[in-house]
Amino acid sequence: MEATATHKRKLYCNAEKRSLIEAYTQSGTSKKLWCKENGIGLSTLHKWLQNDKNLTKPQDLQAWVPVITVTPETADGLQIQIGKFTIPVAKHTDVQLLSTVLKVMIDLC
Repeated sequence: MEATATHKRKLYCNAEKRSLIEAYTQSGTSKKLWCKENGIGLSTLHKWLQNDKNLTKPQDLQAWVPVITVTPETADGLQIQIGKFTIPVAKHTDVQLLSTVLKVMIDLC
């Protein structure tokens, strides 16, 4: 019967993974060489980099914004205030254009 070598894998906490990913990115060496020098499996580094990429990818944030209703002086439209900006909206405003403008304004404020 042949004896098999058992290799225990080291488990890394998230802080260690982030530190190692940062060390790799700052090293300027190839993944293969860096892994060999640091005793990390190449597939492990690939997995960590993919997970890190997924975690740092910007997510579309959706949030409620406060709406203050004011009785309009005229029934011709309304005004939307975002931060220090006020946007007048007439009855026949292009809804897609308004939506695009509001998304940009929300990102800026």
